[in-house]
Amino acid sequence: MKILLGHTFPNKKTFGESWIEDWIIRLRLGGYDVHPFSLVVDNKQPMMYFNELDTRWKLKDPQLMKLYDNLSHKLENYDVFICYNGANIHPEFVKILPTFNVYGCFDDPESSDKLSKPVASSFDLAMVGNIAELDTYKKWGCKHVYWWPLGFRADDFDSKLTKEWILNDNRNIDVTLLCERETNYRKEKVDKFSNAFPQGVYHGKGWAKGFLPEEKRIPTLQNTKIGINIHNSTGPINFRTFYLPANGVMQICDNKSYLGKIFELNKEVIGYDTIEEAIELTNYYLTHPEERIKIALNGWKKTMKEYNELSSFQKVVDAIIEVKQINLNVKSCTKISLPLKQTLKDKFVLSVYNFYFKNKQSLKRSIKRSIKRSIKIINENIKK
Repeated sequence: MKILLGHTFPNKKTFGESWIEDWIIRLRLGGYDVHPFSLVVDNKQPMMYFNELDTRWKLKDPQLMKLYDNLSHKLENYDVFICYNGANIHPEFVKILPTFNVYGCFDDPESSDKLSKPVASSFDLAMVGNIAELDTYKKWGCKHVYWWPLGFRADDFDSKLTKEWILNDNRNIDVTLLCERETNYRKEKVDKFSNAFPQGVYHGKGWAKGFLPEEKRIPTLQNTKIGINIHNSTGPINFRTFYLPANGVMQICDNKSYLGKIFELNKEVIGYDTIEEAIELTNYYLTHPEERIKIALNGWKKTMKEYNELSSFQKVVDAIIEVKQINLNVKSCTKISLPLKQTLKDKFVLSVYNFYFKNKQSLKRSIKRSIKRSIKIINENIKK
């Protein structure tokens, strides 16, 4: 299975095109025949939302048409096309592609109306990053919807971390949260939490200390006891969901009901519904280290096995194979049903034929009467 993965990462050093290309190189080393393709039309605005995309499509924008022409030629040598970021591919263009087409998106529900909803149903398969939004995609008319966990990447953890290191609990930081603090919905929650644990480490856009230098990120995580995870809406969806346990951190995460579909609650991760509950749980596990360490270890084991780069991408491959088989079975059933349809058609024709000959005389009389009435009506109209 030869896969072309289209992305909208701009050409920049951090979390850009090189980041995704390095990821794909690792996937290829893992045995997947996957290659990157940039869907960026404008590097200053790499991701177009649907309104702009639709306008450019209708106007036959030269830059967009050039991108689509290059992509069409490229796909002649591929079996599968994945639109990884869910952007810059118009649904009408998808219809003419000869490949099996996969829609990927990790920005629901915040960007659903302007990104995924207008486009997703035109693809053969929707791979959704937010496990809480699978039913939403089905409501949009997507026939095949599967979960695609972000997982953790090679630069998200230290591969030298061992079971023994986690059990030894050589960690000095009580709580760590690396996220933005500007969104109103999140700001209220993170402020309440950070005020309850002022000794914690907090970094990101909007925090007093700003961003944590990249070279300090993994050492900080591997020195952390508890990692709090706070989403803006539904989830879990972010990288924290996976890189916290990958670094041996016990995670306390919101969206509790859906979190339970990813990890086993109270065994591999701790879930909460309100920030007050999160504060209470953090206090509890900081004073019960044996329970915390056990949960952290189980979460680490689960993440290492199921949410590493290869395992996460294998979920996409498995879904493609499954949907292709479903489509093949549907086609086979259609072919098998054709003789049955023909038989039913033949039986209908035969029944009409038999009815005619059994009632030939009465039918002839009825036809004659109808003809006489018709002639009479015509003559009356002529006289008028």
